[in-house]
Amino acid sequence: MGKGTRIIRKFEEGVLHPIRTARKHAPSFSKIARKSDDFSEAADHTQDELKDSAGDYFQDRFKQQMQSKIMDVRENLQEKTSGNAEKVHEKAESAKEKMQENLLQVREKMSSFKESGEELQEKVEEKTGSSTESRVKGVEDIKGVSNIKSSNSIKSAADLKGLSNIKTYHH
Repeated sequence: MGKGTRIIRKFEEGVLHPIRTARKHAPSFSKIARKSDDFSEAADHTQDELKDSAGDYFQDRFKQQMQSKIMDVRENLQEKTSGNAEKVHEKAESAKEKMQENLLQVREKMSSFKESGEELQEKVEEKTGSSTESRVKGVEDIKGVSNIKSSNSIKSAADLKGLSNIKTYHH
């Protein structure tokens, strides 16, 4: 089968397609003949049948084209939706990584801040000569008026211990 034969065959198929479509959708002449009594009625019925079948044919074609366009739009929307979903996941992953990096930086800064605070505390302790166990007295450590002894609580001469009360000193 040569190239020319294929071209002729495709041409014949292209020409025969509309003829087949017209036969498929054209009204049957036996129906028209049954409905009409004379030739003029047959012509009128033929025109009505042709209009009806043509209207049906174009309506079907319109439906098919609309459904095809709707499917194209649906596929396009689905592709865009899946593309956007991928972008959202990528952005979320990127944001998560940035947040982790920022948290690590904050953690490092806090540890350096803590270290410098400890160094400062050590320097202050060295200068004041106190150890880590002793603490700086605060306001609550200041004694108030109620802690001052009255004249009744001061020891008298009779309360003082003498030589006889000392154990090591016995003659």
